[in-house]
Amino acid sequence: MLKLHDKLQGGIERAFFGGKSTRTSAYVTYALGSVVLMLVLFYFLLNTVGYDWTGQLYAPGTGFHLNVLTGGLDDAIPFVPQMFIFYVYLFYPMVILTMLYFAFVEYRGGYALGWSLVAINAIALAVYAVFPVSTYWWRQELLAQPITGNFWATQVYGIFANDTCFNCFPSLHAAVSTICFYAWYRYAKVRPGKGTWALALLSLGVAAGVILSTLFIKQHYIADELFGIVLAWAVGRPLFDRLWIPIRAVASSSERPLAATV
Repeated sequence: MLKLHDKLQGGIERAFFGGKSTRTSAYVTYALGSVVLMLVLFYFLLNTVGYDWTGQLYAPGTGFHLNVLTGGLDDAIPFVPQMFIFYVYLFYPMVILTMLYFAFVEYRGGYALGWSLVAINAIALAVYAVFPVSTYWWRQELLAQPITGNFWATQVYGIFANDTCFNCFPSLHAAVSTICFYAWYRYAKVRPGKGTWALALLSLGVAAGVILSTLFIKQHYIADELFGIVLAWAVGRPLFDRLWIPIRAVASSSERPLAATV
């Protein structure tokens, strides 16, 4: 992965910097690489094209129901449409702001986050393709007796109408929220301070709310969330750790003073 970075930086420097390695050329390389990972690979190819493709592999109404694994606990969780706030209005800003920060500000951490997101999503898509888990039957029950006059319920019903009922196990909301929290946690560890630890705690609170929201708006089973967290922790976290330190240690000569401060 770092060899790819070196080749990219060499090409950028030959094309735009007269073959010289500078702080600016290093920044442009990291930022461009992070954009490719997070925007092109993660968001567009995997989270949009790949996600939609796997969601259309099976007919609506089919798929596995994982509520049997919890002895009725999934069914006992009430429908709380207000949790849509976490599911959409806090989840997406947290993810977008985290990606932007590590792509353009703490840019040498962008690869760690980017590759972690790509790996998590790629594994999730592979599972979706062979193990279709569906919440279709919950949706039908809720839509049969819709709550009227409730803004948040209307928002949830809109998700039901436009989103696939598959692609549940593992939950990408859980996995992506977890790895975003971990990114801020690692950042607070290397740049300790009230502000950075506050951001880490805030991201933890949002991630916890997002994970719970998927259950309270009946989008996922408990097993989906648990496996999503495990996926982030068992795959995303080690990959993040592996790339987090080398990117700071291996830099061009013009970057060495900057790397030493992290």
